[in-house]
This record gives sequence, structure tokens and C-alpha cells, in this order.
Amino acid sequence: MTMSQERCHFHCTDGRDVVFDLQGRAVSDEDLRPVCTCVALELIQGCAAPVDWSAWIVDVHDANGQHVMTFGFDGIANEASVLPALAA
Repeated sequence: MTMSQERCHFHCTDGRDVVFDLQGRAVSDEDLRPVCTCVALELIQGCAAPVDWSAWIVDVHDANGQHVMTFGFDGIANEASVLPALAA
């Protein structure tokens, strides 16, 4: 059985700053959460400055701009054993 895939965009924001996912990626429903984890970790690990990630979210939208889900960095960081608040 083949899972259908839909193009989704994984935008990240803390309500003030935002990182847009302009390209998006094709994912199945069951892969949404693991992809959110990867997107958050890529941003956390790619940031050279200390940042408090506790207010950041991955906001997922489909190709039509419809909201699919929101996932907090704090939950992602806890699952991946990464501290959400890296600020001193």
C-alpha cells in the first residue's frame, strides 16, 4: 500500500522572527512529525548565536496555504534530547 504524499511548507517562527520554507517538500501524514523535528533541529544547529528556542514553532501549511499543524520546538527539542533554551 502506497502512502499518498502532499507538498507541505514547514515555516518556523517565534511570533517575531520567521524562517519561510519557500520550496516545501512532499511528505505523507505519518512523516509530518519527523520532518518537523528535522526542520527544527536544522535551524537550531545552524544558528551560531545563542537563542531561546522555547517560543519557536514549526507551522506546517499545504501547497494551497491551508494550515496543517503546528509543532513547538520545545517538544521537538525534548524528543531529540536538545535543550530548547540555548541562551545564556
